[in-house]
Amino acid sequence: MLNLLEHYIGDSVPGGFFTTNSSLSNKVDPDGSFRPFFGSTVVFSLDACTKLALAGLQRGLYCEVGHMLSQPLTADTFHMTLHDLVNGSVHSEALVRDMARVKDQVLPLLQIWQNEPPLQMRATRTFNLVHTSVVLGLEPSDADSWRQLDRMYQELEAVVPLGYGLTPHITLAYYKPGSYSEADAARLRAALGPSELELLLPMQALTYQSFWDMNHYREWR
Repeated sequence: MLNLLEHYIGDSVPGGFFTTNSSLSNKVDPDGSFRPFFGSTVVFSLDACTKLALAGLQRGLYCEVGHMLSQPLTADTFHMTLHDLVNGSVHSEALVRDMARVKDQVLPLLQIWQNEPPLQMRATRTFNLVHTSVVLGLEPSDADSWRQLDRMYQELEAVVPLGYGLTPHITLAYYKPGSYSEADAARLRAALGPSELELLLPMQALTYQSFWDMNHYREWR
């Protein structure tokens, strides 16, 4: 199920004080540096021109509300997540076993999908995603891409059930954990807005990746 949040993203920063999600502390320290956080995911890698455009959006955010944001994500990490898999704050034996089990189930699916047509996607706007990060929302540009994306998500949901729909997006920045004033919230709200960006996501760009913090990923084929 795709969840495009039409009634939310245009007003994603509430009035009053702004407090980050408590779960953010699993990924980001109070000083904004990234904490060790381990796991695996299935993502679409992005081409160099798209990453350049996203880096421009990211710079604008840091110019406006940099004091609210974590250390910057490097442009090489920019991606569209198809489905999160396994993760945790401790690199335990149980986590390693779960990652290996899921990887063995996921890689054959990615191989099957390699010959499918690319997804046609377009940006919607930047918005506050559940008080953890600023993201660029995406949506399928046509009905075929919608059906294809939804089907792939559901097949991965059968491997690792998350229990919620896919909100297609690209993370531009995480917040620095904490509470911020009404003025800060207003500045954040003003920094967000519509974006015009077309994306072609070929199936060859769909990869299984592991990570050890939000700025370091390893691709597996």
